[in-house]
This record gives sequence, structure tokens and C-alpha cells, in this order.
Amino acid sequence: MTKRTNLFPSLIKTCEMNCLKIAGASLLLLCISPQFAVADGLKQDAVTIMQQQNLKVSGVVTDEAGEPLIGVSVLVKGTTLGNITDLNGRFSLDVPEGSILEISYIGYKTQSIKAQREPMNIVLKEDAQKLDEVVVVGFGTQKKVNLTGSVSAVTGDDISKRPVANAAILLQGQIPGLRVNQGLGQPGGEGTSFRIRGQGTFSSAGSDPLILINGVPGSMTNLDPSVIESVSVLKDAASAAIYGARAANGVILVTTKQGAVGDKVHISYHGNVGLHIPTKLYDRVTNSVEYMELANLAWKNSGTGKQYTQDQINLYRNNVGDPQYPNFDWQDYMFRTAVVQTHNLSMAGSTEKTTYNVALNFVDQPGTMRGFKYRKYNATIDLTARITNFIKVGTYANLMYGETEQPRQGQNDAFLSTLSQAPTYMPWLPDDGTGIRRWTSSAYSFESHNKNMPAIIGDNAMKRDNNFDINAQLWLEINLAKGLTWYTKGAARLQSNKSKDWRGSTTYTYDYHTGERSSELDKGGLGLSVGDGRRFYTNLYSYLKYDLSLVDNAHNFSLMVGYNQESEKYETLNAYRKDFAFDLPVLNAGGTADWSNSGGEEEWAIQSLFGRFNYDFKERYLFEANMRYDGTSRISDENRWGVFPSFSVAWRATEEEFIKNLNLNWLNNFKLRGSWGQLGNQNIGLYPYQAMISGVDDYPFTKTSDGVIIGYQQTAYANRNIKWETTTITDIGFDLQVFDGLSVTFDWYKKTTDDILRSSQVSSLLGLSAPTVNNGSVENKGIEVALNYANMVKGGTFRGFRYNAGVYFDRSRNKLTEFGAEEIGSYSIKREGLPYDEYYMLECIGVFADQAEINASPKQFNDNTQPGDLKYKDISGPDGKPDGVIDNYDRRTFSGRFPGFEYGINASATWKGFDLSLIGQGVADKKYYTTDWGVQPFMQGSSPNKDYIKHMWTEENPYGAKHPKLYWQDMGGGKNTRPNSYYLKDASFFRLKNVTLGYTLPRVWTEKANISKVRIYFSGDNLLTLTPYKGLDPERNGDGRDAIYPQNRIYSFGLNVEF
Repeated sequence: MTKRTNLFPSLIKTCEMNCLKIAGASLLLLCISPQFAVADGLKQDAVTIMQQQNLKVSGVVTDEAGEPLIGVSVLVKGTTLGNITDLNGRFSLDVPEGSILEISYIGYKTQSIKAQREPMNIVLKEDAQKLDEVVVVGFGTQKKVNLTGSVSAVTGDDISKRPVANAAILLQGQIPGLRVNQGLGQPGGEGTSFRIRGQGTFSSAGSDPLILINGVPGSMTNLDPSVIESVSVLKDAASAAIYGARAANGVILVTTKQGAVGDKVHISYHGNVGLHIPTKLYDRVTNSVEYMELANLAWKNSGTGKQYTQDQINLYRNNVGDPQYPNFDWQDYMFRTAVVQTHNLSMAGSTEKTTYNVALNFVDQPGTMRGFKYRKYNATIDLTARITNFIKVGTYANLMYGETEQPRQGQNDAFLSTLSQAPTYMPWLPDDGTGIRRWTSSAYSFESHNKNMPAIIGDNAMKRDNNFDINAQLWLEINLAKGLTWYTKGAARLQSNKSKDWRGSTTYTYDYHTGERSSELDKGGLGLSVGDGRRFYTNLYSYLKYDLSLVDNAHNFSLMVGYNQESEKYETLNAYRKDFAFDLPVLNAGGTADWSNSGGEEEWAIQSLFGRFNYDFKERYLFEANMRYDGTSRISDENRWGVFPSFSVAWRATEEEFIKNLNLNWLNNFKLRGSWGQLGNQNIGLYPYQAMISGVDDYPFTKTSDGVIIGYQQTAYANRNIKWETTTITDIGFDLQVFDGLSVTFDWYKKTTDDILRSSQVSSLLGLSAPTVNNGSVENKGIEVALNYANMVKGGTFRGFRYNAGVYFDRSRNKLTEFGAEEIGSYSIKREGLPYDEYYMLECIGVFADQAEINASPKQFNDNTQPGDLKYKDISGPDGKPDGVIDNYDRRTFSGRFPGFEYGINASATWKGFDLSLIGQGVADKKYYTTDWGVQPFMQGSSPNKDYIKHMWTEENPYGAKHPKLYWQDMGGGKNTRPNSYYLKDASFFRLKNVTLGYTLPRVWTEKANISKVRIYFSGDNLLTLTPYKGLDPERNGDGRDAIYPQNRIYSFGLNVEF
């Protein structure tokens, strides 16, 4: 148990009380808003309109190909009065005479047209360049063309084409500079990670970006993918500095859908069924005779003395098909085709003063590995109400409930245990007619093995987790005067995890051939463990924003100042009991001997002031400055507060008169931009500056009745002088749009993190853990290039054919610029001038063919090197020159810790109801160091891979071997397992992430049933992977064991229906 000396109670309690007060006031205001909606205050707009002469307007909205557009917003400018177009693109509404109608639709240029009595035929032009597009930025929105920072955005429509359960995966291959890695294929535990422009630090603060859901920290994994309206990625300091101490690794802003404008309720259903199969499994030896003969060879080479007798081998050779002598493929049994279902139902609409969007989502995802299951339920609501002409209130709430079931040891142990079985026996004894299933241990007592996973699953020794994530937000917006707006949001987030790990009572296993009881099923212990963790987070921010335009809108100013406070409290409680008389997984049903419990509590808080100033001259010269002033409980009083500024400028050359006079019709837009700023990182542990204490062994003397007492001692040195990590980012780039369809974006950046918080490099002889200090710097440099082309065929046979194609490329270089004394790990090194934690090991140059080659080669350590062992390169001696001896001086660095570059492609097309889209993602020059199961034969008895057997050294084929000779489990010991490049694998890949083909039924078929849209589609994920990687999957979560839960290849069939 660890205790702390100070929790900053005043700071934290003040944050909590203020957040609760504002949340309560906002809730009260929201609750009475329906009454306001029918009161006199809400009738002001209606009275004003009735006093004017109304005008009945109607018309049809089409695209340039003459096709009617459904769902186009037709609004009276400056009001919420409006409607949307129907199945035939038609609209009708009553408006005050002289009104200006604003017609808008995603992907098309917005038009403003004066209302008229005659039927209106409105043609919307496709906005290929999206010059009028508005993107979400920190605490607001900006026109894309006026951005001075590096911001990339995608719409919900762009990413929702891929039907996946985890919304985080949707961003793969979409945005340059953003790497989204899915480490596993485990349902509900995909191990998804984000990196924006590389690894920013090597401290415990980590390099994860800040993810905000409607302005409040949240989880994309726990979000319903169908409710996403847009995602913006803030990559440089100019765009992210408004978030200060939490934005050092970039910011991902997720905006959810709001209600639709118009008096019609829009109901939509989206469902799909997917078939999930592993992208790749090991091709192993599963014939028992072959396995036994190879095992004998491995035992002989390892000198173990074990051996299958020839009689035992002949029993399997001569009784093919007899269940007593099987060729059982454990891997094939444990993996299967999983049928996954996703269903979504949403309702959106509006009343006179209120818009709403409600969505329900359900995911049922059994795993491709038996024993794994995940179910997720989402309920989302977004409501906006206009109280008066100048007051709006709203709420957003997302409730996620997830159920996870898996073998208690987790995916890693489940997979390696599956592999660690011989094919000479099945998980259960052959049926003896009793119908009772009895689990087996092995065919012969000398066989090595791990846990019997089918038995563990069948015995219900499972771990079950129930997760809640409730994100509730309330906001208030008041237009105080022309151009002056006050916005306040209060939010609370509750995360809860309840786990139950049931191992029950003893289960026996039996000898496969004799049927006699042989041992107990290894469940990793017996009993019941339960856990309960709760995290409660509050957030309050409020800001004033003033917009001013002067001299006929030539000079445009915008000023925002605000306040933000956040706090979080985390509590845990765990308990364990064993000796259950019955299989009843309830704590009180267990015995009290050797029971245990534990718990903890921790909290933090942060307060902030922030501001932003924008100026532009005729949207030609643009300037922006951001500042945030943060104070955190994680740092001592002396250094708690930090200032994080940024400045950025941009020049839109195409707005210059001399450029316009050149009549360059092919040049639509060209903007140069540059930025500089500083950001902080506060995720450095909760109490790194305080003296920590923990319990020590019981004293042998005491005056208490039970005869024991717990003592405490300090465990780590304290350092009150630590301060923020600071990240400085410089960015230079341009945005170019030409030929009414081609967009090019380029960025060069340099990101340096200084004063990295780390443990001091001190001797362990001091007796206590080293203090946390500011010491270290990391630099990331890189470039990003994105190209996109969109167009439409406007005549001929393929009239109306729309297509879009894009590609991006990003290259980042990481360097450790300040670290101190170098640190050498097992197979990596931390040294100034190199990428952080660069691979460092011996270089393997082949396999010794014979004794003559060994005699002619440098001596390798003091090994008993034999033909068939790995051969290493003599690189250096103590003086830096080859010395004819292989030792640790011959280790060298290898690139590949970080990708050399990454790239992505996306394309889409629509024509006459058909739609096609594809997404591809590529990673180049990335390596992983993998060992153990999947690489080394006979690990705990696991069957060797056929590739190893085909290319290994043997006495009959000693030359040109790719793999060492066959050993039992340990590859012959340290002479072959010491860190070397044999285990360093090239994990470069290009993967076709998704292909989707859909067809929307003609409206004349569906409108008779009052259905506005019916779309059917096929979608495939991970259909093609090009890679030199020899393991399971090149997209994984890090070094280590090669055998991890494989990725899934998915074939989905879906249906969209809209009413």
C-alpha cells in the first residue's frame, strides 16, 4: 500500500464544487427549457414573423448532373426556420417576405438566394476544393481557408463507410501524421494506439494525444461510430496550444451529430453481419508421427535423454483415424469463423426551437479464438434548445456499457497455451459412452505442455468485466451583443469497471491413453477475485468571444478569453477468497482462510486560463495567437504554473490583386503558413515531487492483540524542483488547390521536447528509488504531403459519375538529443544522437554449415558452437576494430524502431446508385524483435512451424540454411538466443484496410413505402496484405512474443434504411 502526504484538497475540492454548481444550474435551465419553448419568450420569433407578410416558397434542389438532392438544408438566414428536401429534392415552407434562403449540403457550395413566389430551381455546385468548409478547432470552428495552423479533418461520412465496432480504428489511413495502430484482433481489446508526429517523450507521461469528445476528454473506443459528425486532428502548436499542458502530443477533436433541421423526424437503421477470420495462423506440424520424430531429433540435439519409442510412434502410424491415436490440431480447434453483428437505430429531427438526435447501438462480437466475447451497448443523445433569440442551451450524453469475457489468463497466455500442446492427444478423452467429458493432460507423462485451454473454457474458469462509461455534458450559449458571445460547458464523466475472475474448485485431468487421473487442471490458482474501479472526472470551461469586422469587412478581428478547470478521482477495491464448497462465484461462499483485500484512492486537478486572438485582412493576411496558463496538482507549488503560447501567420496569395489579374483560372487557392509554439505535458504521475512511503514487513514485537504491526518507510527520494515537460513545435506549410479538383497540402515540422521528466540516473546503492528530475530532450523532424483529386463527369454515358482519389505520405525522424549516460538494454540502446531506444544487438550473418567453417571463423564468446548454430559478424573490438573475437563489442545499432515513412491511399466513386470506396495503409522500414512461441520450436512442447523445418540446418542439408538446427525449446541456449538480428523482423507492410461496394435502390421503388433510402452493401477489411514479415501479422503492439491474438479479415454484409 502506498500513501501520499498531500492531495491539494483545496484545489481539487474547489474544482469539484464549481463543476457541480455549474452542472446543477445548467441542468435546471435545461429541464425548464421545454416550458420556455411554449412560453411567451419563445414566441418572439413567431410574433415577428406573423407581423410581416408571409411568403409561400417552394422549389427543387439538384446537382449539376440534374439529379435531385435529398436532405438539403433550406434555412431562412439568421434563424432556425427551415426545412429539408424530400425524396425528389423538393422543399416547401412559409417565410417572411424579403427573406434570404441559405441552401447547404455536405460536399456542395452553400448558396444564398432571395425567396420568391415562383417555383425555384436551385442547382448546387460540388465544392471540390471545400473552400467554404468549416472545421472544428479548439473551443470553436474556423473556415478551412483561414486556418493558420496544421489541422487535418475528416467527416463522419468519410470514415463511417467502414463498418467496425471500434470507432478508433476508423481513422486508419485517413490523415497524414496520424498513425493509428491496431495491435490485436481481440474483441473489445484491440490495443489501438495513436501517435501524432512520432514519439514526443520517453517519460512516463507517454506520447498519447489528447482525445476530446465535443470538447471534453473521452474515449473513441467507447463511442458509437455512427454518431460521429467530424474528426479534426490538431498537429502543431498553433492549433493545439489552446489546450496547453495536455496537448504536447497533439489533439484529436471528435464532434458528434446534432439534430436535423426541418419539421420531419428522420429515422434510420443500419445493421451488418460480419464474418471474422484470422488474417494468418501458424502453419505447423500437426501429424503426430512427424511431430514425434522431430521431437526425438530435438531432444537428441539438446541432450535431454528423452525419446518417443519406436513402438509408440508405430501406434500412431498404424492406427490412423483411431481417436486413441489422433493428429489433433489444437490451433485449428481454438480458432474459428466468428459471426459479428452490429445494429444501430437513430432518430433526428427538430421542433420550432429544438433540434435533437438520439441513437442506440449494439455490438455482439464473439472472438475468432474460443473463449473470447465482447458485447457493447451505446445510447447517445444530443439536444439543442433555443430559449430566446439570444440564448441557447444544449446537452450531450453518451452511455456505454460493455461486457467482456475471456480466459482469466488473457489473450497472450491463451494463445501460447494453445500452441504448447502436442498433436498426440485431444483436449478430452475419447467418448466412453457415459457422456461425461474428462479433460486430458498429455498422451505421455514426459511430454511438455502448458494449460489445456479448451478445458479451462469448458470449466468456466473465465474472467468477466463489466464496463460503464458515462459522458454527460451541459452547455449554455448567450449572445450578449452583436459579435459578443458567452459560452459555458459543464461536464462529468464516470468510468466504472467491475471484474470477476472465477477459478472455482479443483478440476482433475487424465492420462490420454490409460484414462487414469494424472493431475489437476492448471487454472492459475483457485478461488474468486473481484475488482471494482471507478474514475470520476469533472470539467468546466467558460469563455467570452468577440468578433468585429471593420471597413466593409476588410479588417476582421476575433478575441476569445476563457477559464477551464478539471479534476479527477480514481478509487479501487479488490478482494479474493478460495476454498469454495460449491461452484457459486460469490465472495461470501468462499472460505476465510488466506483471504485478502486491497484498495486505493488517487486524485488530481488542473486550473487554466486561455485565450486566442485572430486577425485577417480581406482573408488575405492572417494572424493567430494562442495562450494557455495552466496550474496542476501534479507539480509542487513552486513550479505548478506554466505558460504555453503559440503564434502563426498565413498568406493567401490567390487573394492578391496582382495574382487575380493574371487570370490563372487553373489556380483556385494558394496559402503559405507558418507557426511556432510551446506545449506542456502533465501526465507524469500524480505525486512525483512528494516523498512516498509504503508498508514493510511485520515487526516481531507489538502490543496489539494479534501480535503484528505494520511499519512504514520512505521508498523514493523527493524532488520539489521538477517542472513541466515543454514541447516546442515549428511548422511551415502550404495549401494548394488547382484545376477545380486537385488539392495539395505540405508540412515540414520540428518538434522538440525538453526537460523530460524521468528517474535520475543514480546508483542503486542509495537504498531508495531515484527521484524524478527534468533531464532529457527528444527531437522529431518530418514532412507530410497529401494529395486529393475530386471531380464529376458532366456529360456522356457516365454523366453524374463522381470520383475521388487521395494519397498521403509522411516521414518522421526521431532523435535523442539529451539523455545522459547511455543505457543498454537486452536488445536496445538509449544513446544521444540515435533514435530513442534504437535496436542494438549482434548481427547474425547465417548458420554454420560445418566444423571447418567454425574453425575458420572468430571465436563466439565461450560458446560450444556446433554446426547448425547461428553465426555472428565480427564488427569491433575494444579499440573499435574487428579483433577476431565475437563478444559484446560486436553489437551494433539497427534501424526500425520507428517507421521510415508511412503512407495511405483512399478512393471512392458513385454512379447511378452504386458506390465504391477503398482505404489502404502502408508502413515502411518498421521492425519488431520477436521471440519465443511462433519463432522457437518446441516451446513447452509446441509443434514447430513447417517453414522452420523446411529451411533448418540438418546433417543431410547443411548449406544455405535459414534456421538453426532443431533444438528442444531453448534453441540450444544462449549461443543462439542471445540478442541478435535473427530475431529482428522486417514488419513493413501495405494493407488494403477496407473495400466497400454498395447499391442504393432507386427512389421510385422505395418511396411507395415512405422509405427515403435503402442501401445494401458488402464491405471487406484486411483483404490484402503485402509484407515480408514472417510472423503472424506485421501490425502488432510491440516487441516480444511473436504469438499474439491475430488480426481479423472481415467480410461484412449490411443494410441501411432511412425513413
